[in-house]
Amino acid sequence: MNYIFYYFGKIPDYVEYSINSVLNADPRSRIFICSDEKVNFENVVHINPLLVESKNTKFVKKLNYFEDGDQNPLWSSSMMRIFYINDVANYFKLDSYVHFDSDVLIFKSFTDLSHLFKKNKFNITPLMKEFLVFGYSFIENRFIFSEIVEIISDILSNSRKYEEEFYSGNRLNEMKALYIASVINPKLFNLLPVLPDKDLVFDPGSYGQYLGGVHYKKFSKNYVNPEHIVGNSLINKEIYIENKGRAPKVIKDEKSYDIVNLHVHKKNLKKFQPKDYIWKTR
Repeated sequence: MNYIFYYFGKIPDYVEYSINSVLNADPRSRIFICSDEKVNFENVVHINPLLVESKNTKFVKKLNYFEDGDQNPLWSSSMMRIFYINDVANYFKLDSYVHFDSDVLIFKSFTDLSHLFKKNKFNITPLMKEFLVFGYSFIENRFIFSEIVEIISDILSNSRKYEEEFYSGNRLNEMKALYIASVINPKLFNLLPVLPDKDLVFDPGSYGQYLGGVHYKKFSKNYVNPEHIVGNSLINKEIYIENKGRAPKVIKDEKSYDIVNLHVHKKNLKKFQPKDYIWKTR
């Protein structure tokens, strides 16, 4: 399977741990890293997205949606990521690919998960009721994702309308924009299971925050956000989490479910990397 990574700026160490987890969990994978900084990882194809920008991406950049904003500057990069990974997929003609945030470890190969994905849909993890996040995503048809990109382009072009309708007038972020796109055309989306329902569970970010804490906060292990879909179930004691031998599982009604990925908000991926993983990026 193809995997597309995205990171702008100086690449931190944890990104290599994320890439290396793919090479270990899914040895037949082909990895592309979309970055403005050159990387020297083995078994990785580097592409500077600035060199393959589409007309639509250039148009969205000129909107300067986050200019003079008082929100997290990373949100601008995260929003543009939607457009850049689409450009890269089209440039390499990647009809199907996986994408997730660069602070994610994976424990399962794509083959192990393929039965959970729906064809001709954008498969993605929900974080909250009205937020979709790249804890894990898969697209089988790049033209489907291109449709979603066009929808988000329209959302940003008419941002005031969508801010008022969906976010109480607040500035949109990537997670909210993806959700709005799913409301506009729900047929293009499939939400992946983040609670025990199928045989496997995806982490949108909540399990990683519980096990490792949140970034920039000391002693934040066992962190739970009640607004998260997973967080609500943890608070109500409907599920429990265990991480024996660096193999995280969700427990519900005395039955265990393997966690596919771990979205490590604390960025300390080394702490959760399975001990049998070897370096394949060096």
